[in-house]
Amino acid sequence: MTDIDVGPRQMFDRLVPLFLNKDLGGFADLFAEDGVHELPFSPPGVPRVIQGREQIRAYLTAITDTPLTHKEFRAVGIHETGDPEVAIAEFDAYGEVTTSGKPYVLRYVHVLQVRNGEIVYWRDYWSPLEGFKVLGGRNALTILGRNAIRKIVSGRKKPERSPTIT
Repeated sequence: MTDIDVGPRQMFDRLVPLFLNKDLGGFADLFAEDGVHELPFSPPGVPRVIQGREQIRAYLTAITDTPLTHKEFRAVGIHETGDPEVAIAEFDAYGEVTTSGKPYVLRYVHVLQVRNGEIVYWRDYWSPLEGFKVLGGRNALTILGRNAIRKIVSGRKKPERSPTIT
């Protein structure tokens, strides 16, 4: 169920507890049926653009087994834009690698477009290289669930270009 008065700033407030609790299925529920999740710096084996709530749900729930547990977000800055549907968030995720107990800090920038109380577009900037370092380098793609991601995107056409925020 959507609340059409929810804008991007309020949506970020809804996202934080979902991420911290690894409720990525709940996060997928916030997307519009035809919503888009773009990962401009996605590593090999991870799609750059995922379109549609159920495809986004499949991707997000496949990565819940990643042994990274975000404990908190710090230095959260939410920047409003000239478009009332779009905001940009910058934050550091502090957490722990569950398999080693090693603490980590990963930086993120999210561009979020919300319309009628649903996420219609989410551009997710993060550094796969930093993620690989945190997870131990060479085996990181396996740990990230490369086979699960390949299964999700098998049989799908690649988009010819990145979608644009409208």
